[in-house]
Amino acid sequence: MNKRVARLAVAGASLVAVLGSAPAFALSSSTAGSYAYTSTNNGVSNDTANVKDTSADSRSAYGQYYRYSAPGSTRTLWNKSGANTTVSSTDGSGIYQIRACRQEQWASDTCGPWAA
Repeated sequence: MNKRVARLAVAGASLVAVLGSAPAFALSSSTAGSYAYTSTNNGVSNDTANVKDTSADSRSAYGQYYRYSAPGSTRTLWNKSGANTTVSSTDGSGIYQIRACRQEQWASDTCGPWAA
């Protein structure tokens, strides 16, 4: 009976540890031709920005984002590698907002909504 109680105690402690931890949710935004999203690389939640060019349209895709370490500074990550490629930022502090954009040739750039 003592082994059974010990197993239940370990199972209960594991469940509390999992439920008590803060969940990490990736942020993502898209617009025609561009998809921007965050990922976790070195243990800091949402520490890497990624931009995928989703259209073979001769336009560059880019993402704009904000990091906790510099909240007033808009950062831009360009993907000029062509359709179906993804570029990633170096990891750093967590990203708290991101949006996808596409460079337009004869008009204002198109951007998706900010994801937070």
